[in-house]
Amino acid sequence: MLSIFDNNSLQYMLEQFPRTIIPELWRVFENGCKDGTIISERETRKKLENEALDIKTLEWCKDNTPLFKAINEKESSLLGELMENNVFDVFNNPNLFERRLPEGIPFILCMAKIQNRIYVFRKNTDVLASIKKICDNNKIEYIEVEEYLLKLKKRTKKNEV
Repeated sequence: MLSIFDNNSLQYMLEQFPRTIIPELWRVFENGCKDGTIISERETRKKLENEALDIKTLEWCKDNTPLFKAINEKESSLLGELMENNVFDVFNNPNLFERRLPEGIPFILCMAKIQNRIYVFRKNTDVLASIKKICDNNKIEYIEVEEYLLKLKKRTKKNEV
């Protein structure tokens, strides 16, 4: 399951996920990060480093630098096209002063679209309805991080049989 995590979903995994209770799922997540099945965007790393609540998050980001990718030419072209079509303009509304789109989201969505990845988000994101609408309008698959983990767990159990 090719996926791309935003900063909220990664921060959840790094700081709230019960690794000791579900170690096999954590191993699958870590392996996915190492083999490229799971990626993120480089702005996500910057955001994580600025908002980390735990020093272990900073260490994990440093140890997993290859996980954080820059957009390529095709993705950049799509980003330009989406911006030209005002797809992200909903977040430039002056009445939404506190509800800015996180900087990395446009990059993540373009990477998800071009690479045919599932965008993994955290449900407590305040701009989520607008992001889902962008995904739906651009045929980008998305899933909440806990639902993603449940699917990952089911796949892991099937592979054990």
